[in-house]
Order: sequence, then structure tokens, then C-alpha cells
Amino acid sequence: MKLQNYATYKEIMKQNNTWENVYDDIIGKKLQHDKISVENIDEIILFGCGSSYNLAQSAAFFTRSLREPQKSALAIPSSELLLNPDYYFKRDKKYLLVGFSRSGETTETVDVFRILTGRQNIRFLGISCRENSSICNIAKSYFVCRDAVEKSIVMTESFSSMLLAYILILLKAAKRKNIIEDFKKIISDINIPEMEDYTQRLIDEFDFSSYFVLGSGFNYGLSVEADLKMKEMSQVPSYSYHLYEFSHGPKSLLDINSLCLVLNPDNKLFKYEDIAMELRQLGAQIVTFGNKGTDGIQDRGIRSYSGKEATNESANAFQCIPFFQLAALFKTIKKGLNPDMPKSLSYTVKKPKL
Repeated sequence: MKLQNYATYKEIMKQNNTWENVYDDIIGKKLQHDKISVENIDEIILFGCGSSYNLAQSAAFFTRSLREPQKSALAIPSSELLLNPDYYFKRDKKYLLVGFSRSGETTETVDVFRILTGRQNIRFLGISCRENSSICNIAKSYFVCRDAVEKSIVMTESFSSMLLAYILILLKAAKRKNIIEDFKKIISDINIPEMEDYTQRLIDEFDFSSYFVLGSGFNYGLSVEADLKMKEMSQVPSYSYHLYEFSHGPKSLLDINSLCLVLNPDNKLFKYEDIAMELRQLGAQIVTFGNKGTDGIQDRGIRSYSGKEATNESANAFQCIPFFQLAALFKTIKKGLNPDMPKSLSYTVKKPKL
């Protein structure tokens, strides 16, 4: 089957246009989210399920990077908020609760909004890809990524678009024009067809049977998502870790049949080159994504893909999303599987109410 016949492929490849529309809708227009204020909020709690929870982890780190040290942001799975709400919410604090759901109908996420609606110290923001969904109807403030309605079961452009939407909403509320410009530059300049050529050659060359993704800070949530994409589409055993935690035991899983992707290494990372070479010496194939921190290892058996460069580290990291999505897609096709029909998965997970 031709690549163009896969919905997953088409949705990955058109992310540039979708991101530009998200940017225009948020930065260029007055929408519901313009009422959002973070000035009197003690804590921002971001939640979702699966890929939506993964993007919440990166969103929480980004939020902490902008806010005062005495205030916090947490990423929590929707089910945890349902099971243990009293451990996360205190009466003397004010919260902004941000829920992500591609369909707007994910049972646990919708139930969080329903159960906590009415608490005077909680404000709500729902982010989805479908108009008139349950979370949009319940939340007083919401944003819909109107061009990220996917046909495929596995989340790709919806993941990146909802993450971008939250980041831009937060930046607009915080009046951080310099970082907004960084994201504008990245989403305009990123070359997804170039990534396609590189990742296809990479997957054709490396016949791996286990996959590891390492990242720190904003990149950690992306690492978990990259791991999940490979699991969902190709059924290859996949794992994600904080960069330095990998050396504390999990590296024992590496062998000559492993591919290890390191997201956005930075020159400031302590002994990064030593870690990368240690993993290479254990037999694994190593690929890094990013334009920093690779000067000392590119000629030592470690591949590196350099993206565009912006001042803000999270903006630099954001552009790796299509890269790891394409890697999972090509591995799936190489195995003779259909990326549009992943085993045992459905478009929206609906369960009995907790």
C-alpha cells in the first residue's frame, strides 16, 4: 500500500498546517480562552489519559519553567484525580484544572470535569479536537484544535496540536511574546518531508527488536509518547526513561538489537557524551535528535538529526514530535502491519463511570 493511503501518514505530514491554524486561532483572535488568568492561581493541574497524559507531562514542565518557584504545576492521570481527589485539592488554594481529550469524550477525563464542577476554588480549561464534545460543554473555558480531527486510531497531530494550544494559551496569558515568537519560528520552519526521508532510511537500515527513548525536562513527556507510539503501532517492546535514570538499572536491557533515541541533548548536560558512548558500547544503535550536545559524538558511531534552532529549549524540543511519529510509522510498515489499525485499540476509550 502507498504511504498516501494511510490516514496516519497523512495526519503526521500535515501537522505544519494544523499548527499554523492553532497559532492563528490563539494568538490572532479573541476566543474563549482569553478569559483565562493565571495571576491568582496557586497550582495548575493538567490531566488526561494515554497520549493526553503524556502531553500533560511536557505541558506541566513548560508551565513550571514560566512560573514563580513558590507556585506549582502537576501532570496527573485522569483516573488518579477520580480516585484520590482530596489528596490533590485543598480548600485554601486556587486551582486551574486543564483537561486534554482528543474526542472530548474520554470517560475518566469527562468524569473529572463533572465531579469537580461546582468547587469554587477550581477553574476549568478543556482542550479537545472536536466541537460540542462533553468536556467543551462542561468546561466554561475551552479550546478546540479544529483541524486536528483524526481518522486514525493512534494520536499524532492531535497530540502535538493540543500541546501547542496549551503552550500558546499560557504564553498569551503570561504575555511572553518572545517565546511565542520562538514557537512561531519553529512551526513555520520545521521540515517534515526532510524528517520523513531521514527516518525512513534509519528504519530501513536498523532492524531493531527493542526501542528506548530518553529525555529530560520537557523532553520526558515526549519520550513517553515516542515510546507509546512505537508500542501502539508496531508492537515492538518499547521503553522510556529520564536520561540519567537509564544508567541505574534499565540499561541492562540493551543489546545489539536495540535502538535508543535520545531527545534534544544539550551541552549543559553533565557527562552526556560519556553516557551516550556507554550505551553505544553496550551494543545499541544510538540516534539523537537535536542541534546541541552532539559535537563530540557524531563521528563515534552515533547518528544525529539536527532540527531548526530557537532560543527557547521547549520550542526546540517540540519539533521532534513528527520525527518519532514517523519512526514508529515506518517500523510498523516494515513489519507488514497497518498503522491505521493497531492491535486491540479503539479511537476513544469509554468505560463505566467510576
